[in-house]
This record gives sequence, structure tokens and C-alpha cells, in this order.
Amino acid sequence: MTRKEWMNEGIDLRLEALLLKKKCIWLIVGLVGGAILAAGLYFLTHVVYAPAREYEAVSKLYLTFATDENGDVYQYYNGYTWNDLMQTEPIMDPILQAASAFDASEVEKSVKADILSDIRVLTLTVRSHDPALTDTVIRAAEESVVAFGDSMQEFTGIKVIDHGKASLVIAENETFRAAAAGGVIGLIAVCLILAFLRTIDAAVYVPTDFEKLFGIPVLDVTFTGDHGADAYASLIGRKEEPVVPGEGSIIRIPYGTGNVKKMDRIIKDAALAGNAIQGAVIENADYSLYKAYFAGRKTE
Repeated sequence: MTRKEWMNEGIDLRLEALLLKKKCIWLIVGLVGGAILAAGLYFLTHVVYAPAREYEAVSKLYLTFATDENGDVYQYYNGYTWNDLMQTEPIMDPILQAASAFDASEVEKSVKADILSDIRVLTLTVRSHDPALTDTVIRAAEESVVAFGDSMQEFTGIKVIDHGKASLVIAENETFRAAAAGGVIGLIAVCLILAFLRTIDAAVYVPTDFEKLFGIPVLDVTFTGDHGADAYASLIGRKEEPVVPGEGSIIRIPYGTGNVKKMDRIIKDAALAGNAIQGAVIENADYSLYKAYFAGRKTE
């Protein structure tokens, strides 16, 4: 079998699952590391180097609409209309005059108007970094809108039903969400890295892969640690000792990552030397992986 055919033959799901299990520690590192990093960045940007505090005031105004010549009520003042009107001269100029002690551009940016549901209720919101500016602008905005209603034929009157006062905007603590998102991103990143490394890792871990790729039988496998000389035979359920041919050489193959290139070189060197290869021994394999891999697969 050529290497291309071997790579395209399919995935040994049991082997892949066992290899991934061996790297679970990296999944935990990705999860915990991502969570800590994200939480740390959030803490730095929102606590240590947090932006200046903001103060907000919200007022409610009740709009009483007039009727036209046909007796229909004017109802075309929606939220977008009011937000545009707040920046026009009839409304903004009185606000700027009342807040002349503050920067004009900051005053203009601080004011917002909304119709949340009922078109008869207008919500004015002022938000800035200065509580004095916020209070000054919200009072001026209330008076300016009331005066605007008195001057427009579409209204019979506008009155303030809730006077807003500047209060500190309490930022919601998103540390937990940041940590959770960071943990998920870290876990995904580690999974992608492990998948990429496994893709480029053209390594042989179990005898069947070696035999398919090179057409050379694996006579034995040795393991790291003290598991006895017949550990491999016990795992696969082979009662007798492996038969070592009398002629030809036995090549010894290291277990795991990068061993395909080493095997290529060993086999080529043997061929150049005119030595026939009768079999191979995989050395220093992972006993726990083999034990799990061959569980339920013993052959007589």
C-alpha cells in the first residue's frame, strides 16, 4: 500500500479517540487558560483602566396632540422624528444657552429623545461624564421641548410628568461572561491546533498501520516501563511467543510522532545494504493506549 492510499484509507476512530484522551490535559489548559485570559483582559479594561464614569438623567414628557382641519389627530411625531428635532435650532439653541458653561459639542452629543411605545410619552435622556452638565442639560431640554410644543400647531401642549436627575450609571459586571466566552474560544483553539498537528502527524502507533503501510509484519512491541517480555502477546491474546525468522534483519521502529520518516530511512538503508527485512519491532510504545486499543480485540 502506498502512503497516499494509507492516508486516504479512513480514520481509525478508536485510535484517534485514545490519542485525544491522552491530550485531554491540553483541552483543560485551553479552557482554563482562555477563561483566565479573557477575565483578566476584561478586568484590566473595565476596572483597572476603566473609562470615566458616566451620569444619566431620564425625563418623561406627555404630549397632547392637536387636531387638523378634518378633525384627525396629528400622530406623525415618532422616535426618529424627535431625535432629529432635538438637534434643530428651535430646541437645541435654548439648551446650549442654558449650558453655556460647558462644551457645546459635548452638550449636543449628550441629548437623546425616544418614543418607547406610546407616542404620547416622550423620553428624554442625557448622559455625560459630568453630573452638573447632566442635570443642567436635562432641565434645559425639558423646558425647550415644552416651549417647542407651545409654538407648534400639532400640539395643544407638552408637560413634564417625570423630572430626571443625574445618577451614576452602574456598569454591569460581565466578568463571568467574559471568562465563559474566553474558555470556549480557548477550548476551540486547542481543538483546532490538535486537529492540525494530528493531520500533519503521519505517524504509526499500532502494528496494523505499520503492516498496511510497509507490508512488513510486526513481530513484537515493547513498552515503556516494566510490563514483561510477553506484554504485547498478552494484550492481543497470542499464547505462543512470536516466531522470529532465521534469515533477514529485524528492524526496530520508535513509537509515535515522526516515526514514518525514520522508518523510510531505515528501510531504504537496509535495501541499499542488500539486507532483506523479515519483520519489525515497535519500541517504547504506550502500554495504556495499547491496552485500551486491544480491549475486546484479542485474537487467538
